Amino acid sequence: MKIKRQEPRGYTVPLCLLLGVLLFFAILEGATASKASPASGVGADTVKAPYLGDIGDISWRLRIVEAATVQGETITLGEIAVPVGDIPDEIWRKLAAIELWEAPGESGKPMNLTRPRLQQAMLGSAGRDLASLCLYPPSLVIQRGGSVLGAAQVQELVVKSLTPMLATLPGEAMLSDFRLPGTVFLQRSGQRLALDMPQGVAPGRLSLRLEVREPDGSVVKRLTGTVMIECWASVPCAAAPLSRGDVLDPSRITFIRKNLAVSKGEIWDGKGGPWRLTRALLPGDPIGLADLTWVPTVAKGSRISLIYQSNSVRLAVRAEALADGVKGESIPVRNLSSKKQIYATVWDGGTAVIESGFSRLDKVDLSPGPPAADEPASKAPQGVFQTSMRD
Repeated sequence: MKIKRQEPRGYTVPLCLLLGVLLFFAILEGATASKASPASGVGADTVKAPYLGDIGDISWRLRIVEAATVQGETITLGEIAVPVGDIPDEIWRKLAAIELWEAPGESGKPMNLTRPRLQQAMLGSAGRDLASLCLYPPSLVIQRGGSVLGAAQVQELVVKSLTPMLATLPGEAMLSDFRLPGTVFLQRSGQRLALDMPQGVAPGRLSLRLEVREPDGSVVKRLTGTVMIECWASVPCAAAPLSRGDVLDPSRITFIRKNLAVSKGEIWDGKGGPWRLTRALLPGDPIGLADLTWVPTVAKGSRISLIYQSNSVRLAVRAEALADGVKGESIPVRNLSSKKQIYATVWDGGTAVIESGFSRLDKVDLSPGPPAADEPASKAPQGVFQTSMRD
């Protein structure tokens, strides 16, 4: 008796079902791939680009911007690129309408694409020919909704805000060497970028604070930056090599146009004096206030008349100044007769008086300051009888 062998048909149905499921997912994946994404892109055959002709004959290019905002669910080429060169209007309208990849899912949240990733996405979304005509930035930041301010717009805001304050500076003032945020994204309409105005300006680098504000004035974001304030003016400079202690006179001074932003300290205005230098200067070096000191009315080591006064005696003796001093300043002096050291107040270039506090000296003006140009150097305090004694 022959036994008929049965085929294992129980496994046939599940196998067919498995093949059907795999085929379904393959079709679904192909349909999903028809929408571009920055990671995968789509094939060139899905791009409805106009016929460009021979790529070698095209003189225009498309520059991909560094920051852009998109409004729809899909990014178009016109939202992230600008034409460079002489491109026909009809061609650009068609290119600008090409859909590339999906926009960021959440509004107000920027998405960053590096240059390699951007090139890969453009190659898959726009095709090899069109991708080769693009000029790529180091990176592209895209935000869905809102608006974006480029580097030029941020700089324009700073210039417009600070220009009225530059009028308070001497000479010719200007702004240079801007170090500002490259782009600023505003999340929604109504927001604006403003500069928190400084209290004042001076030559040199100025720190800035930029604020993103709501319509009610509340601050939602703060940014920082700096700018150089140049100030060009004619200032006193050394006309020849000068040594420490040299007395300034017109023959040793010349005026040269200098940038005050790179000068150390406050520059002398060329007035007042007489002055002498506290440090050596080379020709062309600007003269700062810190480089000057008063020319002493009495120089250290000089011989002067020392006026004594009491209730009944007023006399003058020869003395030696032991320190430099200007009029009205108390300096140590040595009586050449007694060799004693005492303190006296400088009266003029050849006289010092003892501040006894008696009534005869109450009318003597001992206020600090250089002697007047027309004041005799040997003039003594009024009402003081001068007598001489041998050294």
